Amino acid sequence: MAMEVSVFVQSQSEVGTGGGSGDGCRFLLVLVKDRGWWLPHGVVSCGETIKDTAERICKDKTSVEIGMKGILRVHFNNILANQVYNHTILKANPVQMSEIPETDTRKWFILDDLKLLLQEDQLLGTEIVSIVEMIKNEDVQEADPSILSQARIDFVDIEKEPDAMLPVEQVVKSAKFDKRVQQMLYSEFCEHCRPSEVMTFKSFQGLMKKKGLPADQTADVFRSFDVHQTHALTFHDYLVGMAAMEPHTQHGGIPAEIRCRYIFRFYDKNSDGLLQPDDFRNMVSDIRRLKQLPLDEESVQEDVEESAKLFGNELSNVLPLMEFLTTVGQLKFRGTSMLFRLNQSCLYNMKRKFVSDDRKAKHKRKRFKPDNLYFPSAHHNAAANKSGDSVDGNENGSKVSLSSDHYELATHTVKVRRTGTLTDVMAIWELSGTSAICKSARALMEGDRGRFDRTLSVDAFNQNSHPNEMLTGLRYFERTIKGSNEKASKEAFDWGKVDKSALARCLLSLCHQVELLLREEPRLLRLSSPTYILGDLHGNFHDLVCFEKALWRMGPLLMPANFLFLGDYVDRGQYGVETIAYLFAQKLLAPSKFYLLRGNHEVRSVQKMFNFQNECVNKFGEAVGGEIWEAVNKCFDCMPIAATVDDKLFCVHGGIPSPDYGGGFIGCINDIPVPLRDPEKESDLAWELMWSDPLNSENQSEEVKSELEAGGGFMFNTKRGTASFFSCEALMEFLERNKLSHVVRAHEVQHVGFKVQQGGHLLTVFSSSHYCGASNEAACILADNFKLRMIRLDTS
Repeated sequence: MAMEVSVFVQSQSEVGTGGGSGDGCRFLLVLVKDRGWWLPHGVVSCGETIKDTAERICKDKTSVEIGMKGILRVHFNNILANQVYNHTILKANPVQMSEIPETDTRKWFILDDLKLLLQEDQLLGTEIVSIVEMIKNEDVQEADPSILSQARIDFVDIEKEPDAMLPVEQVVKSAKFDKRVQQMLYSEFCEHCRPSEVMTFKSFQGLMKKKGLPADQTADVFRSFDVHQTHALTFHDYLVGMAAMEPHTQHGGIPAEIRCRYIFRFYDKNSDGLLQPDDFRNMVSDIRRLKQLPLDEESVQEDVEESAKLFGNELSNVLPLMEFLTTVGQLKFRGTSMLFRLNQSCLYNMKRKFVSDDRKAKHKRKRFKPDNLYFPSAHHNAAANKSGDSVDGNENGSKVSLSSDHYELATHTVKVRRTGTLTDVMAIWELSGTSAICKSARALMEGDRGRFDRTLSVDAFNQNSHPNEMLTGLRYFERTIKGSNEKASKEAFDWGKVDKSALARCLLSLCHQVELLLREEPRLLRLSSPTYILGDLHGNFHDLVCFEKALWRMGPLLMPANFLFLGDYVDRGQYGVETIAYLFAQKLLAPSKFYLLRGNHEVRSVQKMFNFQNECVNKFGEAVGGEIWEAVNKCFDCMPIAATVDDKLFCVHGGIPSPDYGGGFIGCINDIPVPLRDPEKESDLAWELMWSDPLNSENQSEEVKSELEAGGGFMFNTKRGTASFFSCEALMEFLERNKLSHVVRAHEVQHVGFKVQQGGHLLTVFSSSHYCGASNEAACILADNFKLRMIRLDTS
């Protein structure tokens, strides 16, 4: 149970008779970073009383010891069983303003100031104003039952018939937000509001950034959510607004009318219920952009003039709400169905956190396969179905049963060319009413399509999502574009005249989402076969595209195998930005198929010695390039360090752990902290796994043999100047100790793309051909049916 305390401090000099507050009374607020002004507040520590906490908060925030006078409000929230929350607001004894001088983050305000701050979206919550008004002419009544409040949320029952629902509830039903989804949204809402019970603009801004909403649209979206123009959102406001923005919420009937009201408020900049000519122009321009029509001044102006005629208006006239709704409802003005949509479902990252937290609560001592962690219904991996048995806890960690209870229909059907590329993607419920879906199955399709477990599949095929937009851009980057005179107007592997600022925004959005995703993964992944394992790429986007065309041309989501990358994605090659953008996009689209381990070049200090930092700056400019470089590295900080396949293959970038770390058992890898900004200083184990190398067992000198014997098969890595060499004997002991058969690693260039070493139990794979101008090949390894097959890639 979380307990928070806020303290209401007022100035002594202005206190009126009987302890009430005069019009000029001043109240102390502190600035909460990125969220606005609020009362001094903090969390109740273990063993503290609420009164002790309040006095400690006052001392910390003001350096003055202040006693408590009484309780103003107690708010109790137990709507979510695993997130019980209590917030108490106490009134302190009045103090002299001179005792607490103002600073940049601590100021005294009168009531009129508070109202102005609210209008300017500078308060963390609206309760401060209401509390000041409540006590303006009366003292605190400690026994007054009105000070007690308990959160009450009436979640929308989407199983009700539409006729029995309010119009806004029909939007929630159309978005398929069932009770569990609403609980997830409520949990997220509370997390960003607290200690307030409502969401003001600054808190909303932080939340929408996580949803991938462009920063320049946040104020417009908040205005559209703020139906009652109170400068604060209740949970109901937030719920209906998010339902209206869902990519798959229908744009017909009652939900369409409600959505159009949101769209109107979005473009109504001054909130007067009238679209000004510039507002209408912005709407028409956005529709053209979404339809990928020309956006030159002449084309947009012509479209605006023609569209204005549909409303019977001249360009200089304003457009009232009802006239807008009528014309759209009559299908005269088209294109609004594309407006006011998130690029991907609002549940995209939130779902993983909710499922993860839920399972952690139930199985505190169990570690989960990423497949099971992210997709509760998608357990049917090939090797999983072969074994189907549960493994008890051991030194390697614990896992749950790999078997699935049943199969279920996927959300989409795809059409594929004989070359393997996709030509059409369609949601399967869109075929309802055709010969493809029998009448007896339609009810199932309608009831099944909104389950939030399927949200990630819906987003994977949403071409407007940031990951798919990035992949579309990378397809353009890869191709040669010929001009009218048969001369290339754009060379292959060149961006041409692409707007780099738009590319940067998309990449930054991907980084933010990937960071959240990687944080939830264990440091030691546990995968099942079939799995393709790829080694170093080093910015070789050309070879990565070749691997795509050979191994996952239809996309990872449609392939039966997993894809595991062993690190070193950047530096050396010239396309590190494109390589990482591609991998991050695929990771978001297929998180239970695409896995990325950390290599020794996923470290800031190493990149500064090589070229990835300079590549970011050269491609995007010093300011934006630096921001992108840091955002990418924040993702690297959260990457897993190692993986197993079928509990038999140990996969890592560099080498094996010595018995100095957890007795040499791989379970200790999960204890590596996350995020890990500086592995060299923060985790010796991670550093060893990322940097170590196998030692050639042939022609060892007596000195080397002596050092290996003293180190238990490990010795200082003189080639790298850091980490260790490990012997064949150390490898065999490691495999036997962990009941493994092979180690697959990267880290060293190989002439044919792979090398079999140390008695055939160690494989090194390298997946970047012509490395640094050499003549080496690229390869990968397929682990399937208890075979390790080396696949060499023809990149000519």
